[in-house]
Amino acid sequence: MFKSNIYKWVQPYILIIITIAALVSILFMDIFWENRNAAQPERIKEAIERTCVQCYALEGSYPPDLEYLSKNYGLILNDEKYFYYYEIFASNVMPYVEVYEKGT
Repeated sequence: MFKSNIYKWVQPYILIIITIAALVSILFMDIFWENRNAAQPERIKEAIERTCVQCYALEGSYPPDLEYLSKNYGLILNDEKYFYYYEIFASNVMPYVEVYEKGT
């Protein structure tokens, strides 16, 4: 008899705690995905720069353009979602790379 009274008293609080935990989880998931998407162009830029350095280490010169990296080093670029700015000054100087998301 004593157990059933405790369960009746605790049951609504458990439901409230579960609801709050679910709402907080959803909120943090939204924040996580927003931050992840905002950092994406920076990660792409770093990947391009790493591939440029790899090319320089193997061939002794930086690649002339991004198409060369795609063909010879397997770099995959999403031209529908991002703008890529790639400027090379000389074959022995690290290229200037920028990545911008379209629509921003």
